[in-house]
Amino acid sequence: MSEDTWDLALFPLNTVLFPGMELPLHIFEDRYRLMINECLAGNGDFGVLLAGAATEDDGLVIGQAVGKVPASLGGGTSARITHVERLEDGRMDILTTGMQRFRVLQLLRIKPYVIGRVEGFPLADADSPQVTELTSQVAALFTQYLRLAGEVLGNLIQIGTMPRDASGLACTIAMGLQVSLREKQQLLTIRTLPRLLWAESRIMGREVTLLKRMRQVQESNVGYVPGPTGYLSLS
Repeated sequence: MSEDTWDLALFPLNTVLFPGMELPLHIFEDRYRLMINECLAGNGDFGVLLAGAATEDDGLVIGQAVGKVPASLGGGTSARITHVERLEDGRMDILTTGMQRFRVLQLLRIKPYVIGRVEGFPLADADSPQVTELTSQVAALFTQYLRLAGEVLGNLIQIGTMPRDASGLACTIAMGLQVSLREKQQLLTIRTLPRLLWAESRIMGREVTLLKRMRQVQESNVGYVPGPTGYLSLS
């Protein structure tokens, strides 16, 4: 195992975690109670993967590498535990923060939960000349997208302070997009920052067009009254 790879406890969930994103979890299964307790004891992180068709029993052999990693388990984000509330029956409510992207190289079944051999997967080409131009474009488009989504959904969507760095902005946009988990997972596995910003721009362009049509339909309905305004914070 090289310095660029390490073994990481893996937690398949019905969500896509991005760096900088807060994720509260309720831990109730015995194997994941064990996993969290071991992470806490060793001040370690665990990896969040999007749960898909592949299961922990698909092709995994104790202590033996899997030849091919299922696509649904190909990449995720490490999560750091920032707060723990222990309940009387052994369950836990925890708060985590997304740290760094990774790719799964091998799956090892050496615990009641799965441990994977992973490698870091940082966004490449962050200093590309394309980034500056793309950043200003997607920031403006994201503002428009949030405004339209708020109008259609009846919510005022707030994101706090918009990140100034392009990587932080790209992750914030990925968190805020109201698209399928599959599409979010595709964003998470993009290798370079310019390609990620471009992909987000394409998605937001599509969604803005759809939201405009939805707003027109709402406004054309006789007696249409906008829903109550609430707040969705992504900060």
